[in-house]
Amino acid sequence: MTKWQLKLQAQKKFSLGHPWVFSNELKHSPKNVSPGEVLELYSEGGDFLARGYAHPNTLICFRILSRDVNEEISGEFFYHRLLRAFEKRKLARVDSESFRFVFAESDFLPGLIIDRYKMPSDAQVFVIQSSTAGMDQLLPQVFEGLERVVRSHFSISWEKSGVILALDSKSRAMEGLAIEAKRLHKDLEGVNWSDVEIEIAAALPSLSSLKMSVDLLGGQKTGFFLDQRSNIELVAGACDKMFSGSMKSIRVLDLCCYNAQWSSQIAHLFSNKAIRAELTCVDASEKALAFAKKNLQKFAPPNSQLQFKKLDVLKELSQLADQSYDIVICDPPAFIKKKQDLANGERAYVKLNRDAIKKTASGGLFMSCSCSGHLDEAKFREVLIQAAGRSGRSLEWLWRGTHSPDHPELAEFPQGTYLKSWLGWMR
Repeated sequence: MTKWQLKLQAQKKFSLGHPWVFSNELKHSPKNVSPGEVLELYSEGGDFLARGYAHPNTLICFRILSRDVNEEISGEFFYHRLLRAFEKRKLARVDSESFRFVFAESDFLPGLIIDRYKMPSDAQVFVIQSSTAGMDQLLPQVFEGLERVVRSHFSISWEKSGVILALDSKSRAMEGLAIEAKRLHKDLEGVNWSDVEIEIAAALPSLSSLKMSVDLLGGQKTGFFLDQRSNIELVAGACDKMFSGSMKSIRVLDLCCYNAQWSSQIAHLFSNKAIRAELTCVDASEKALAFAKKNLQKFAPPNSQLQFKKLDVLKELSQLADQSYDIVICDPPAFIKKKQDLANGERAYVKLNRDAIKKTASGGLFMSCSCSGHLDEAKFREVLIQAAGRSGRSLEWLWRGTHSPDHPELAEFPQGTYLKSWLGWMR
């Protein structure tokens, strides 16, 4: 096995738990390996540090799989890693419906995302996303470990489990990998994966779970966004307290709605309160709006008014009236894909949040989110300060949110924390 050496000055960061090594932290050139090759990392003094996979042509040249000298990278290794990930989700009590099963470096499996979607028919599907050359090469062992964990620890059998392989992350291009359409690895008879129901947890414990229609083959990311679970619970909890049964109707604006997860949860809440809802979903995608409509029609209270508008929120949001909505959700896609996009992305976030704040009625709630990893928490605060100031409105911030518990964060790895959200109350 190839052996690399880490420079002495880089060992402190490494010893504190950071899971990456950069090419300039090596004592030598990284060009002596093939992309994705598993190798061992040693200190200048010759002590074993870690086993992981390498890439000769990227800034992140080494990603750690194990710091145990006796741990080989095999199907057995992946079985134990996946089992540990599952146990963490059980401890966080997020394993009963759909949840993120593996969150890359945060579960010590760099380059690997696995989302588990529960289906109402007592079946489940795992969507496996690989974004690196190293993880691509290890996929056979991932499949082996997954089957063992499901057979031994899941309440739903392997025979009732589907598997979808997602090699469609745009970050794959940085590793010289092809970006491909999602494909079935293990099918289930009679399932239309392009329009399938999944079961997600309700925003409040008193409510029943929701059955959302999604496209697991052609949808964004793994087909659904599970990371907003805690933030949706924040909004639902505030709505439950602020908007009582004495209200006859409530107006909701869901910007960049995708498949209407936010507004479906809010509609589900108000359906139980017998409050009529006026729900407006906005997205740039016709396909997303079709799924949003299908989902909202399941959960909206009787006699609700549903509107679905295809708009570019950065250019056309002025078409909607200001100060009109009791709840405004502003959850756009990442405007900042790389560091070079930072200045333009910040301006876009300021503009969108300014315009969205203007849509919020006095006494209403405003939820703002950013999933841009390059926009840190301090910068996002600045975005919200500028947006609120330019809106001419008076906003009080109530809570700050982040990923749901099935997206664990490593203190040693701030790059893994990408989702930021703030919930405000309009005076």
